[in-house]
Amino acid sequence: MVRRGLCAVAVFGVMLLAGTAWAGQASELAASEASEFMGAWVVDMETPRGGTNSQTIAISDDGGMVAARIEGGRGGAVSVSDISKDGDDLVLAFEREGRRGRIEISMTLTLTGDDTVDATMSLAGGQFTLNGTGERQ
Repeated sequence: MVRRGLCAVAVFGVMLLAGTAWAGQASELAASEASEFMGAWVVDMETPRGGTNSQTIAISDDGGMVAARIEGGRGGAVSVSDISKDGDDLVLAFEREGRRGRIEISMTLTLTGDDTVDATMSLAGGQFTLNGTGERQ
């Protein structure tokens, strides 16, 4: 009984320390720093076989911080909490389930107009790169 109680306390402690990343909530990037990216974007990424894969990226203000959710693509929807700026670009870092397990992905969005972006996805630490374009919905 004591062991079960200690385990529950340990799990609760880890959840508290993990904070918003555990819940897939907002990032540590202030929404005011990414206001031009706010909204829903449909991004068509080129595939290695010559086709395209559409993904919807919803970027929002969650309590003054940037939050993002990506739907479409292999592995299903994912909430992104690792969001940063690289100059004028917005960078979303996340993991997705692939054919051989989880894979690290870094997606960089570059505004090319008021309602258009170029997107670059770097997979598995840069082993593969996919490019695409998107429009605000």
